[in-house]
Amino acid sequence: MVFFKSVFKSIFNRRDVKIFLSFIFLPILVPIMAEFMDGLNSKLTSNFLAFLDSAVSTQFRFVLPVLLFSLVISSVFRDEIESGIMFLYKDINRTKIFNAKLIGLLVIYGLFFVGTVLTSLIAYYGIMAPKGLVATNLISEKTPEVVSTIFSLLTTLGLNVITIALVVMVSVSSRAVQSVLTGVFFSLASSVAPMLIGINYLFPNGYVKLATTNFPLAVILSVIISITYFVFFYIRGKNKFKKIEF
Repeated sequence: MVFFKSVFKSIFNRRDVKIFLSFIFLPILVPIMAEFMDGLNSKLTSNFLAFLDSAVSTQFRFVLPVLLFSLVISSVFRDEIESGIMFLYKDINRTKIFNAKLIGLLVIYGLFFVGTVLTSLIAYYGIMAPKGLVATNLISEKTPEVVSTIFSLLTTLGLNVITIALVVMVSVSSRAVQSVLTGVFFSLASSVAPMLIGINYLFPNGYVKLATTNFPLAVILSVIISITYFVFFYIRGKNKFKKIEF
């Protein structure tokens, strides 16, 4: 536990992490932009859950957050290997080091998500609701919409976790440019995939429509795909890390 705290502190204190976390304020921009627009999408203004789902999805599709976090991941792994910092950990089990770094990165994203929820609450109920721009409903009154929104939100969170594992795997043996491009490409590909027949089923978020008619099946398939991706990237990344010469 002491070792993990040390690793997490070293990750959290990075300047790039602070810049990445600043994107939790993205939802605050929505009411500001609304002042210069004819109106917001009715789906986003009907309930808070839909607004939160849109905010999280926008963050994932927006290039900058993914790009910045990919840089953070690269610095946590590849930069420390090349600079010789990892030599300080030579007497510690490499799997333990790898797991501590990966968990630390996942905790950073967890903080990012919690921050996004809080800023979304402020934007929705603290700024837009008093102005009458949105309904005060927490969730939709229509069950299919609630199911679809929850599924969409969960799969986006899953895609973020998969992206982290993927970039970790690449950054162990590749430079920052390759790691960043990998993260950005996967983000773009998974965002476009749901619109492509056949290819959509290769990503967890490709089962949103199925969720409205058969929620259990959609969840099972998405979970299987998510776990498969994550486990594959995790094992590959860990094995590559164990072979690296410090």
